[in-house]
Amino acid sequence: MHEIEQHQVIISQASLKKSLVKNEIDKLVAELINEEKKLATNHTLLIFDTEAAAGIIHLKACIRFAIKSFKDNTNIAKNLNAEIMLYLSGNRQISKAFPKVGITPSTKKLLMLQIVNFSTNLNEIKQFNFKVFFEKLGIEIQDSKMNIDEIEVDNIEKVLKNLEISDEVIHMYIQAKSFSSADFTIIEKLAIEKSALLNLEK
Repeated sequence: MHEIEQHQVIISQASLKKSLVKNEIDKLVAELINEEKKLATNHTLLIFDTEAAAGIIHLKACIRFAIKSFKDNTNIAKNLNAEIMLYLSGNRQISKAFPKVGITPSTKKLLMLQIVNFSTNLNEIKQFNFKVFFEKLGIEIQDSKMNIDEIEVDNIEKVLKNLEISDEVIHMYIQAKSFSSADFTIIEKLAIEKSALLNLEK
């Protein structure tokens, strides 16, 4: 469990056994909204494509940016989950952000977030059961990992493309075609910088 700006954040990850079609995605989003409404008002739920994040540090930075935007009344979206997706995409238009970082028929891995604002003196946080949620929808998942500290990113190229980080900028730091752990650290810093620019554009 992570603590970000007086919010407890539980990050989980799972792989889809098969790709979802548009109707399944629409139903998933609608049902997740319904589940969130059943929880206390200080709860936020979000499911999106793993390849939206360059790593755990990038994801936590985007969550922090989104929370602070609501505190500072500079938010673009009406709710926290949508605001997080804007920062992940590095785009201030929701219509453009969702296709980049949301669930699509090409999504293979999912990231699931449960965010709880504990500034209201919440004593205990009950973890939302995403496994049961998927079972109810008939969506088969595998390799699920709940409450994780690291994110497995398989397609870093897609992450960079989503954030519209130019090849020129990347090659300033990376000379080899294969990425090392040090390269991933640099890429994650680039991703955070790109997401942070959203604040300056507001």
